[in-house]
Amino acid sequence: MTFEPLTAERRRQQTRDYLLQAAARVFAERGYHAASIDEVAAAAGFTKGAVYSNFKNKEDLFLALIESAYNQELAKLRTTYESSDVPPEDRLGDFAGLIRGELGSLPDNWGMLYLEFSLYAMRNPSARERLTELEEMDIAAISELIRDGRERMGVELDESPESAARIIVALFRGIGLMRSLSPESVDAKLIADALTFIVRGLGQVREAPERGPPTT
Repeated sequence: MTFEPLTAERRRQQTRDYLLQAAARVFAERGYHAASIDEVAAAAGFTKGAVYSNFKNKEDLFLALIESAYNQELAKLRTTYESSDVPPEDRLGDFAGLIRGELGSLPDNWGMLYLEFSLYAMRNPSARERLTELEEMDIAAISELIRDGRERMGVELDESPESAARIIVALFRGIGLMRSLSPESVDAKLIADALTFIVRGLGQVREAPERGPPTT
């Protein structure tokens, strides 16, 4: 068996990963505003200095947590989406399983945490700018997957990949908030129904209705 040496870079990455895992627990228990850097450090088994050597402040830590969640979701989505030439509508079970797994890996109140931080960001320009950047990166990545999928299947639709991606993100952001308020309401059937709704919407070209003469 070959072991990779624990370099300074790998050690730093491990520390960062532990801190993000601890931050997820602390933020879930305490909320964004009530949580403290001291609590995150204690939960991770490190000093407060270790947190500040990896993150500028609590805002930077929470944004890194969001970015990490996005990256993990996108990596799994790419693997599922690109694993076969079968049309997405024939693989709803794969996507439903992926989403259930991702929801299960996040705190039940993740939607509420995201909303709490979003409200904070709306009043703090630096946080708002960074959160918007992360949102746009997430939407751009999903847009690219949709574009690639359409090209593989030879599908041309009126809706742009960007618009489709924004709708998908908005829908599941809402489902995440719903899960925070009422976890039992977000079951496997709701996720499957949401995916079916998306696939049907992406698979239909809608023509604008003809306008008749104005009525008085």
